[in-house]
Amino acid sequence: MRTEVKFFTFSALFSLAVAGVYWFLSYEDAGSTLLLFMFLAPFFVGAFLAYRGWRMRLAENDPNASHPAEAGAPVGRFSTGSIWPFLMGLGVAVVLEGFIFGIWLLMVGMVLFLAASVGLMQESRG
Repeated sequence: MRTEVKFFTFSALFSLAVAGVYWFLSYEDAGSTLLLFMFLAPFFVGAFLAYRGWRMRLAENDPNASHPAEAGAPVGRFSTGSIWPFLMGLGVAVVLEGFIFGIWLLMVGMVLFLAASVGLMQESRG
C-alpha cells in the first residue's frame, strides 16, 4: 500500500475517533458535524489516491527502484526566474484581507490573482 494512502486513511480514522469522543463528551451538534467533515476530507483524498494510485507506475512505489534507474526522467518544466508565483501569493493575501476590510480590496486581490494566473499559464507554454 502506498504511503500517501496510509497517511490519509490514518488521518481520516483519527478524525473519526476525535468526532466520536467529542460527540459522547459534549452532545453538541455543530462541533460534531464539523469534526465529521474533518473525517470526510482526508477520507475522500485517500480513497481517490487508492483508486487512481494502483494504476500509476511511480518510482516511490517500486521496492526495487534505484536513483540511477530514474535519473534523467522528465519531471516537468519549472520556471526559476518568474515573478508570477509571488504575485499570485500576493493576490491571495490581498483577497484574504478583502474579507476583513471590504469588497474593494477583495476585487483588487482577485484581479491581481487572475492576472498572475494568466501570466503564469502563458509563461509555462514556452
